[in-house]
Amino acid sequence: MRGMGAFAAVLAVLLVVGTLYDYQIAQAVYAPDNPPVIFVSALGLFPMVYPVCFFLGVLAQRCLASRKPAVLRIAGVVLCVVLAMLLGALITRSVLSVRDGFGGIVGGELSALARMGIGVVIGAALCALGFNAGKGNDAADLARRMLIVVAVLVVSFVAVEIVKNFMGRPRPRVLFAGYEGIEFCPWYRKSSGAEGFMEVYGLERDAFKSFPSGHSLQAASFLAAFYGLSLVYPGLRQKLGIALAVEVVFSLVVMSCRMILGAHFLSDVGMGALVSVVAFLVLMVLQGRKP
Repeated sequence: MRGMGAFAAVLAVLLVVGTLYDYQIAQAVYAPDNPPVIFVSALGLFPMVYPVCFFLGVLAQRCLASRKPAVLRIAGVVLCVVLAMLLGALITRSVLSVRDGFGGIVGGELSALARMGIGVVIGAALCALGFNAGKGNDAADLARRMLIVVAVLVVSFVAVEIVKNFMGRPRPRVLFAGYEGIEFCPWYRKSSGAEGFMEVYGLERDAFKSFPSGHSLQAASFLAAFYGLSLVYPGLRQKLGIALAVEVVFSLVVMSCRMILGAHFLSDVGMGALVSVVAFLVLMVLQGRKP
């Protein structure tokens, strides 16, 4: 908790610096179309959603093994599986994209439908692995603890996606492309005119989803996901300190890559990671409460 508190303080400082010098820093580091940077950036999508698909499998197993009425047990299993497939589809669409994922590295991009189809399979497979893992864990409170982990991670993910759409902040690479009328907007001010710019210049909605950074949110969720795994595999609990160190380094690297690619400003990545760290602190507080 102290380590994550210190990391939160660092991210808060980055947010303040970004608030003051966002545009200047973005210009200084901008270097688009860099395959190694794109590759590392895409890795930031893995720590949150894919583990959640696994955790949903654990919850599905606990639903099926509970003493609730059959209708509720079956409904719980179906809900977990459907949610795992949905999350897998959403994140895999980005993972396999050319601009923000591995699509450019493998030499091409599949259609959005094909990428989402692959994601459905991945989500279902991870859910099945979690279901099998749940059978080998006899902890009486596993379902409650796992439910808290899933709820906190999913809520933070959805909240960031909602804010991104609401704020409509143009990405640095859109500003640097020189489109007339698209101007820099600080993170604390809602941008306007996105729909008009999309129509005039043929831009996608993604071009106006700079704040906050979803990649940074997910990269900084490494410790929360690792903690969730430690609930299923108790032997991992002694490695949480190592996981914290990995999270800090990994998050900062992914945040830097997102800025280099012109996908986000410093304040975007700082806020995205900060939301994830705060979510972890909330998670630990909820975990400490008695049933």
